[in-house]
Amino acid sequence: MRFEPTEEQSLVERTTRDYAQRVLAPRAAERDRTSEFPAGELRELASLGLCGINVPEELGGAGAGAVAYVMALEELARADASVAVALSVTNMVAELVARFGTDAQRREHVPRLTSGEYLCGAFALSEPHAGSDAAALTTSATRTARGWRLRGAKQWITSGDQAGLMVVWAVTRTGAGAKGISAFLMRGGAPGLVAGRRE
Repeated sequence: MRFEPTEEQSLVERTTRDYAQRVLAPRAAERDRTSEFPAGELRELASLGLCGINVPEELGGAGAGAVAYVMALEELARADASVAVALSVTNMVAELVARFGTDAQRREHVPRLTSGEYLCGAFALSEPHAGSDAAALTTSATRTARGWRLRGAKQWITSGDQAGLMVVWAVTRTGAGAKGISAFLMRGGAPGLVAGRRE
């Protein structure tokens, strides 16, 4: 079977390749040495429509599909793998909210992720003792009169200290294993949220 990209997929690939070669590759080694977060680069990628490649257009995404998304990530990773990872997590968070969020959550958060208003998104699942084993999570969420109170610690959260929005996974039904876990949307800088050391 022969694969021929569509015109839209080719445009996404060419746009990403040009940006990656012209902007990302020349500074990639220096960013690795200094651990500089690519804030400016992520904002520029958002302006190119790459922070919501597979997100519907009505929510600010490109609506270009999964193939275009993969083609863009290949081009970014070839130039700077860390930028590709940060962008992929942002896309994942935008897609997750677009697909599973309420209408109000979609309208509030997805356009902010795709436009770069939220610098990036983060997916807060892993914990120091549990890694990515969701059934072993201990971060808990308790309903209060004002909403939910989350308590716990997460680790290895890509872009966690820079994210405008995080999807945080917490136990809401003790003893139910993975079926007792819920996802919460938390804005960066929320009261009580503390970023630990960078890794």
